[in-house]
Amino acid sequence: MHNGIDRVADGWSISSMRGTGIGEVVIGRALRLHVGAHGIELHRPAELTTDHGTVAVHASARTNLDHLPHLLDQVVAESRAADAGSLHLRFANGWRLDAPVSCDASGWIVALPGNRFIGSRPGGGLRLPPDLPQA
Repeated sequence: MHNGIDRVADGWSISSMRGTGIGEVVIGRALRLHVGAHGIELHRPAELTTDHGTVAVHASARTNLDHLPHLLDQVVAESRAADAGSLHLRFANGWRLDAPVSCDASGWIVALPGNRFIGSRPGGGLRLPPDLPQA
């Protein structure tokens, strides 16, 4: 484990987010979620799965924004960055937020404590902090 980031079979588990609630949801050109000492920024469309089904959400395209405030106070049960370049959040209530691989741009970034970042690369793959073993 590297400061709450664990290598798993197909990527990285950001275990330091586990048990922490979403403290702030900011909708602007990107969707920003503040999770304790972490920040998540989604630049591309993502999928939000709730009790009522799955919808595409995208801050800058103003797609299904009415669903995003419901993320406030949701407790993160699992956060995982896949080697392929997708990001998956699962909440304690069973909801999920999934950011798929983006073909033409960086789709998301997770700010970690200590000015460290994990992010997606355009077309797939991950940008990792230098202290993590590169996959």
